[in-house]
Amino acid sequence: MEALLAAAIERHRRGLVAEAEAEYRRIIAAHPGFAEAHNALGIALQQQARPADAVACFRRAVELKPDYVAAFGNLGAALLALGQRRDAIAALDAALVLDPANAEAHYNRACAAQEDGALDRAAEGYGRAVALNPNHAGAFNNLGMTLRALGRLTESLAAYERATTLAPANPLIRYGFAQALLEAGDFQRGWREHEYRFAAGIAHKRHQQYPRWMGEDIAGRTILVWAEQGLGDTIQFCRHASMLAKRGVQVVLEVQPPLERLCRGLAGVTVAARGDPLPPFELQAPLMSLPLLMEAEPFAAGPYLGAGKDWTGRFGEPSGRRVALVWAGSPTHKDDHNRSLPPDALRGLLTIPDVAFYCFQLGQAPDLPGLRNLPGPIGDFADTAGALLEMDLLISVDTAVLHLAGALGRPAWALLPYAPDWRWQQSRDDSPWYPSLRLFRQSRRQDWDSVLDRVAMALQ
Repeated sequence: MEALLAAAIERHRRGLVAEAEAEYRRIIAAHPGFAEAHNALGIALQQQARPADAVACFRRAVELKPDYVAAFGNLGAALLALGQRRDAIAALDAALVLDPANAEAHYNRACAAQEDGALDRAAEGYGRAVALNPNHAGAFNNLGMTLRALGRLTESLAAYERATTLAPANPLIRYGFAQALLEAGDFQRGWREHEYRFAAGIAHKRHQQYPRWMGEDIAGRTILVWAEQGLGDTIQFCRHASMLAKRGVQVVLEVQPPLERLCRGLAGVTVAARGDPLPPFELQAPLMSLPLLMEAEPFAAGPYLGAGKDWTGRFGEPSGRRVALVWAGSPTHKDDHNRSLPPDALRGLLTIPDVAFYCFQLGQAPDLPGLRNLPGPIGDFADTAGALLEMDLLISVDTAVLHLAGALGRPAWALLPYAPDWRWQQSRDDSPWYPSLRLFRQSRRQDWDSVLDRVAMALQ
């Protein structure tokens, strides 16, 4: 029986997972009380993205052998993959009671804590996992991610360094390392690691039938620079298209349709909306690769975008300061639960006298006393820019409108979570990208009240 299982496991190790699964099933049919075979079958099913079937196998294994540490750990991992965190934690805790030195159980237990938002507990668990297994690349990666979310950037970088040493070909690890490096201001290394965003599935390549520009001198030639991620990313990085044009390059910039009219104001750049016919070009490059290819450091550039529609006079005579408000980003953004706040949180702010607050939030303004709608429709970001130019100030969470204010050189106050996006860096109230921005940061996770209190004091 043990020899048959060993032979099946050897097939499994050679990548013959389907053959191994069939052999495990034959062994179980002949020996239904063989716990190790149930566990091995569960592993094969888990590797074939069948976690529910795997859970049944692991449960049977621990029923047959209640002190089976590996099966408890595997059960916890499979339950975690199904999103059943409470049951997963119970299984992983059982594994750790049986074997407190089980690195994989500590790792999966930390994953559950991280998903629950218990970041201190997660960091502690990942720390135990790497202490027990110094070659666990996944644990070092998650430790780096968690420490960064806790604001412990120096420790995060050290964890990512170790993870990339252990798994240099893992694009998700390299992309996470890039974000930590960029947040720390190590742009030379950060931009280089940021190229892994494509292999990691964060961004998707386009126009690959044309040669990719790799940073060589292309004065006198025509290049297509294409936007790749969010609207805010395009607004932030489109300045580099103008910088490239100043080197004697003919630049065609392909952007998302809502940004086409706005970006037409970029000096020396031909702008096209994604999906529209493009003029002839010889080379192509993704927009967010330009800082690497041009060896450009971030800089506090002056205004580099202009407005479309002229909103002069549409707000009537000034009755105090005009302040634009944006309190939420796209609900589909992976970090929206951290960066957005409910509109009711603004009630205290809206009572400040001699300030006219305008809703720049996408959609109908909520029924909040003191919050006004715009005096006309917004068709695209060029219209938004025109309306912003009539404001004295924008107060916004991390959204494309915040980037727009910076690109226009308009005063804006950013409401940032405790662990913001990499581009806002740490422990500073200004931005290396936009000189007109002032940053208001959470001092504790999810604490928007103290942020809004400081904003209210600054407004009065």
